[in-house]
Amino acid sequence: MKRDFLRTSALWVRGLILALLSVSLVALFIQYAHAQVRFAKTYWGWNFDKAYSVQQTSDGGYIVAGYTRSFGAGWDDIILIKTAANGNIQWARTYGGIGDDRAYSVQQTSDGGYIVAGVTNSFGAGSWDIFLIKTDASGNIQWAKTYGGTGDDRAYSVQQTSDGGYIVAGVTNSFGAGSWDIFLIKTDASGNIQWAKTYDGGIDDDVSSIQQTSDGGYIVAGVTNSFGAGYIDIFLIKTAANGNIQWAKTYGGTYDDYAHSVQQTSDGGYIVAGVTNSFGAGYIDIFLIKTDANGNIGSCEIVGNANPALTTPSPTVATFSPSVSSPIPTVTSPYLTVTSPTFTVSELCPFLSISESCQIASGLITPYKGGIKVSGSGEFEVKVYNVGGGIVKSIKGKDEVKLELSRGVYFVEVVSGGKVIREKVVIR
Repeated sequence: MKRDFLRTSALWVRGLILALLSVSLVALFIQYAHAQVRFAKTYWGWNFDKAYSVQQTSDGGYIVAGYTRSFGAGWDDIILIKTAANGNIQWARTYGGIGDDRAYSVQQTSDGGYIVAGVTNSFGAGSWDIFLIKTDASGNIQWAKTYGGTGDDRAYSVQQTSDGGYIVAGVTNSFGAGSWDIFLIKTDASGNIQWAKTYDGGIDDDVSSIQQTSDGGYIVAGVTNSFGAGYIDIFLIKTAANGNIQWAKTYGGTYDDYAHSVQQTSDGGYIVAGVTNSFGAGYIDIFLIKTDANGNIGSCEIVGNANPALTTPSPTVATFSPSVSSPIPTVTSPYLTVTSPTFTVSELCPFLSISESCQIASGLITPYKGGIKVSGSGEFEVKVYNVGGGIVKSIKGKDEVKLELSRGVYFVEVVSGGKVIREKVVIR
């Protein structure tokens, strides 16, 4: 029951921020330099059509993945649509059996084809199985495999890895110790399992995004109600290349916080996008978190440590030949209302701005060998941060205080009479 709520809630809030989740497949592409809509198109049939993943392809066009009830062999069939740069359809394919087959992630592969990850109950060993389909550049199946146990196993993110294989992230209740566990599967280029691992917190844990990192390992983003401060917290797991945990952290407040996407940044850290109703100005707000390479945000109190249990399951792998059809969706070009909203931005974990100048401008802070002296009028509060944003010392004083500090660079914040003064100091 908790798992159903977790996944239902995650998909509902995801729908608030993804324009692709609609009753018809919608493609919306923006010229970022000027924030102008280049084209907007719908792709639809007679019934229910959804898109969950899109990527620009090497020819400048786009590949879109989702599922459809308008076309195909079953109730829900996976649908791939390949478009030109202007959004016009070059080809469309459905893949499925007599049951439900859904795609949640697609990526173009190094050979020009595509890897598609999702779920199926048309094929496989359990109620729902992870479904991986590899196609050529025209959408023709090269291989299709299911991975799972006797329960439910679902994939939500896939990426081709540097060795030509694939990393798949999803959830399972066939394996692991919890109700629902995060499930990673590493395959070779042909979809054969090299390793599989579950990450369990004891209750429910979910995943939305995975990316291979520069060290050959993986960063996994999702949600947990096994750990953290609230009912549902953002969950980041960093693994080595073999899937073993290097660190795991939660981020959140007293309510619900979700991660939907993660990427490694050029400085080796990570940027996480999601939603929150623990913080912000509205009921549900966009949530952006930037961490260092170890998942830290300085001394920010929203960060917690987690210790998920690691297991190594052996999923049943089966090879199937889904029915393939070439539908012709109706394409329309709707007129969109474009606005430029003004957001209220709140800083949950403020970092001090870094100035390259070591000159003390305020006159309140005086460095000396081995420490600083802070002089003011009346009562004030002093916080000293290291260069990583962590609080070194915090003290309340009156008129004058002295703080002993070891050699190094610090950022000093003085709050006095409603005013905030921040200075960079060097202790020699």
